[in-house]
Amino acid sequence: MAACAFVLVLAGLVAVVAVAVTADRAVSVRAAADERAAADADPPPSSSPAPEPSTDPSTEPPTAPSTEPATGPSPEPSRPASATPEAAPPGDEAAPVTDDVTGTTLALPPGWQVVPSQDVVEVPPERFRDATIVRRADTVVLVGLADPARVPPRADPGAPDPAGDEALDAEARRLADAYADLLQPDARTAALTDNPDPVADLPTRTSVRRVEGGPQDGALVRVSTLAAPGRTVAVLAVARPSPIVDADGDAADAVVRSLRLAPAPGEPGAPAERGTPTEPGAPGERGAAVAPGEPAEPAGPASPGRPAP
Repeated sequence: MAACAFVLVLAGLVAVVAVAVTADRAVSVRAAADERAAADADPPPSSSPAPEPSTDPSTEPPTAPSTEPATGPSPEPSRPASATPEAAPPGDEAAPVTDDVTGTTLALPPGWQVVPSQDVVEVPPERFRDATIVRRADTVVLVGLADPARVPPRADPGAPDPAGDEALDAEARRLADAYADLLQPDARTAALTDNPDPVADLPTRTSVRRVEGGPQDGALVRVSTLAAPGRTVAVLAVARPSPIVDADGDAADAVVRSLRLAPAPGEPGAPAERGTPTEPGAPGERGAAVAPGEPAEPAGPASPGRPAP
């Protein structure tokens, strides 16, 4: 009896344990199912946003210096003192040229040069002998002495001398007309001016002619006669036709008006003799008034009514 009772008790315990295990397993399965259903219904959690970069410069790491060349304009390197350009030299000033025969000087601007001869205008052999000749392109200026038989020299040019002034005027007109005719024979000439404007504070007469017609149409001829102490200076300027003939004429006028008296005899820099031109080819001759190869005499007689210069 006792044994049967023990068996029954043991069987009951086993049954109770089995029911408990089964119940516990059912609860676990139900909980797992509930968790799975909840996971399918809810969206996946979003990732947290990245933290914003700090704007505090003290918290940023130091930046390594760039090895790339700069793309902007580089500053001009400092120039050593020895390479600094010096100030531009002042403009070229007119160089003085002395004419020993007339005892005068000319201020020779840049572009002009003294030449031994010229072929711009024909000059008779006895005129402007041993003259100073300056030239720029096709413009020429000759400095010489007027014929004393036509213009008597004055001892004191500053003294009133109506007859002497008239002779100066007549010689300037005559020479201007004559050389215009030599430049273009039988051509018409226009009288641009006959004026008494002084040069070098001396009694002066100037005549300017323009050639009209022919190959030399537009050429300018300018003659100034000046009463200097003991002599009469004659200055001839000729500008051949060119697109800038008027500018050439103005340049020649400036050269003529730069004429000044050289120091008197005995003063430093004075010429040895005045008014005694040498014979052609003799020592001391400054230059021929005509170019080599030109005839010694004019090619033909002067036009009627115009005496030869």
